[in-house]
Amino acid sequence: MHDEWGITDGFFDVGGSWHPTSDVTRDRLRESMGTPISDHPMWFVIQGDSHHLWDPCHLVLENGDDLGEITWLAPDLPLGYHDLVPVNGGPTTRLVIHPQACLPIPDTWGVSSQIYALWSNRSWGIGDLADLATIAESVVSAGGRAVLVSPLHQPSPSMPQEASPYYPSSRRAWNPLLIGFDDVPPDVLRCSPGELIDRDEVWRAKRAKLEAMYADVAEPPPLPTMVSIWNALCDEHGPQWRQWPEDIRAANREAVLAKLAGNEPLARRAVFHEWCQQLVADQLAAVAATGVSVIGDLAVGFSPGGADAWEYADLLALDMRMGAPPDPFNLDGQEWGLPPFVPWRLRQARYEPFIETIRAALRGVGGLRIDHVMGLFRQFWIPEGMAPATGAYVHFDSDELLAIVCLEATRAGAFVVGEDLGTVAPGVRERLATCGIAGTKVLLFEPDPPSGWPENALATVTTHDLPTIAGVLGGTDGDAEQLSRLREIATGDDVETVIDDVHHALLDSPARLRLLAMDDLCATPDRPNHPGTNTQPNWRRRLPRPVDAVALPHHPVHEDHR
Repeated sequence: MHDEWGITDGFFDVGGSWHPTSDVTRDRLRESMGTPISDHPMWFVIQGDSHHLWDPCHLVLENGDDLGEITWLAPDLPLGYHDLVPVNGGPTTRLVIHPQACLPIPDTWGVSSQIYALWSNRSWGIGDLADLATIAESVVSAGGRAVLVSPLHQPSPSMPQEASPYYPSSRRAWNPLLIGFDDVPPDVLRCSPGELIDRDEVWRAKRAKLEAMYADVAEPPPLPTMVSIWNALCDEHGPQWRQWPEDIRAANREAVLAKLAGNEPLARRAVFHEWCQQLVADQLAAVAATGVSVIGDLAVGFSPGGADAWEYADLLALDMRMGAPPDPFNLDGQEWGLPPFVPWRLRQARYEPFIETIRAALRGVGGLRIDHVMGLFRQFWIPEGMAPATGAYVHFDSDELLAIVCLEATRAGAFVVGEDLGTVAPGVRERLATCGIAGTKVLLFEPDPPSGWPENALATVTTHDLPTIAGVLGGTDGDAEQLSRLREIATGDDVETVIDDVHHALLDSPARLRLLAMDDLCATPDRPNHPGTNTQPNWRRRLPRPVDAVALPHHPVHEDHR
């Protein structure tokens, strides 16, 4: 149960023990959220349904067409965000016509990759979209059709560069570090598999190169987005918007555009950042042109000091952080440093920030993985300054959020996968299934072998937060249970044989979408990330082999694969 604010009474942990929400935590959450109000009505209707209205209304479609006075909703209304305007006065209702479900996931296989970890002789110190295109071509040649990538979200343009792709400045813009160049890299940026990635050095060199290229651009892009404007302001005032001059601390578009109009260098920087987005779009399109479905990855949230937090500050609980309660994998719980949206404020904004985020994440991709998809149902909030174990779950209207996901994905022609690992509330997986959102199966988590997995799933051996096959076999990572799962499948003892056997078991599973991790294909013992640690070089390791030396199994997709 949850109260008017969405705060739940407590939760059951993975062991079945009940943890009630304390009065102190509840009071902190309520104070942060403010008193809920609802004066912007919304109505979510599945396309094809018909309904009679209580009172006559004008129906205004999202393109501005006025269909005149109506007394019922016809079943042939187009998908979209429309308005019902009562003839006799009263508040306008936002009418959302959405599909019942997303498109089905494809029946194919491919790879999952941390883009930054890829490299070649032409890479400028970090993996880029040209390296990803090389991997995509290899996948297609081997019979696959999918590539899952780490989040493409944009970090702040300032120093130091954020290493984690899951802690962006904005989820609505792409990371310009991923832009590839044809030029031979400077000697200092030549990639070596044993060296860690230095994003600061890479960004200094890439930004200088990009600015030199931009100086020769004849036709700059149109007015910059608010994210690009934030980037320009960040260049001038630093990455913490709450420390900026008071006149730009609030994201008022008219005010910041006026500032741009009176500051030509600032305006040019904003347009430069927007131009970089065009380069990413072009290079991402080149990856898709290889014939693969690029699967994007939507991070749970964003930095409290970044562009999205600046623009959406009035809708956020800035003194709260999302995380996870204690469980067997993290006995102290987790605090991710991400500020959450206040449920009632987000709905008052008619979900515009969520719509913009989902729409941006779907640009240029054929599919979308939603990290921690349970966050569409409830989020674990931790008051700033308190321990993760003292947090509480806050309920969101999952039906409305899922309807928007289905609508935006259908419009983009993309499928959706939910990362549903960890503590999952009852009914969540069933609800996702009715929306056509596939679940996730990870061999290192699953007691059942791949041969028993369901069809509507993305199947993998591991994730960016879990050990690699080589790490588990070598005893440098993982545990005895994970080792046992690998041994049950493998016919030999050496690393290459185990990796090959495990991958073939995965590829032959009933799951429709099967992905092999690049880390395992390269037999690296090091995982990309150790959650909750700062003693590991998280998100900084590159693969031990260049992209043109990674061998993929030849496994063409058969029509009768089930």
